[in-house]
Amino acid sequence: MPHLSHDARHRASHEATSRPRRLIAGLALPTSAAVALVFCATGAAVATSAKAQSVASAQNSAGMTSSQPTTADPAAMRARHLKEINSAQALALASRTKAVARELAVARTTAVARSLQRKNLAARAAKAKQASLAHSWRLPITHPVTTSGFGYRWGRLHAGEDFAVSIGTPLASMSTGKVVYAGAMSGYGNMVDVRYWDGTVSRYGHMSRVSVSVGEAVEPGQVVGLSGNTGHSTGPHLHLEIHPRAGAAINPLPWLTSHHIAF
Repeated sequence: MPHLSHDARHRASHEATSRPRRLIAGLALPTSAAVALVFCATGAAVATSAKAQSVASAQNSAGMTSSQPTTADPAAMRARHLKEINSAQALALASRTKAVARELAVARTTAVARSLQRKNLAARAAKAKQASLAHSWRLPITHPVTTSGFGYRWGRLHAGEDFAVSIGTPLASMSTGKVVYAGAMSGYGNMVDVRYWDGTVSRYGHMSRVSVSVGEAVEPGQVVGLSGNTGHSTGPHLHLEIHPRAGAAINPLPWLTSHHIAF
C-alpha cells in the first residue's frame, strides 16, 4: 500500500469531511421547511379544533340553557289555567246545549205526534157521534097524544097512528134520509114521504104546509112541514105511517118501541 504524503492525506481527509457537510447542509433546508409546514398545519388544526370546540361548547351551553326550566310567571300560569278552565266549561256548555236541543226536538216531535193523535181521536169521535146522530131516531112531535090507532075501522084499514096536535105544529124528520114525495094526495091532504138511511119510509098526512121538496136530503129533527087538518080529517092531527123497506104499512107503535122512540 503506498504511503501518501501528509498533505495528500490531509486533503483527502478534508475533502471527505467537506462532502458530507455539503450534503447535510443541502438536506437541512428541506427539513426546516418541513418543520415549518408541520408547525403551520398543526397550528391550523389546533385553531380549527379550538374553534369547533368553542362552537360545540356554545351549542352545548345553549342546549343546557334551553333545557333548564325557566321560572314561570304566576300571572301567566293563572291566565293559562283560567283559559283552560273556560275552554273546558265552554265545551261542556256546548255539549249540554246540544243535548238540550236534542231533548227539545224529541219533545216537540212527541208533542206534535200526541197532538195529531188527539186530533185524530177527536175527529173519529166526532165522526162516530155524527154517524150516531145521523142514524138516531126521534118522534116527529113532542108530547104526543094518540087519538086513533092502527087497524080496521068502518071496513077500511087505518094504516097509521094519529096524534092530536094543534094546527101549525112543526113536524120533524125522524132520522137521516131523503124526501121521496111532497104534495097533495087525495084523502091524505098535504103529505110528505121520507125514505131513511135503513130503507124505512115515514108518511105524514093532513099537513097544513109542506116545507121540503122531492130529492131533498134531511137530517134528524129537521122540520119538513106543519101539522094541519087537510084531506079526509075529523080534526087537527098528525097521521103517521111507517113502511119498513118502503113496503106495506105496519103498526107504528111497536116499531117506535123497537127503535127506542118515546111516545
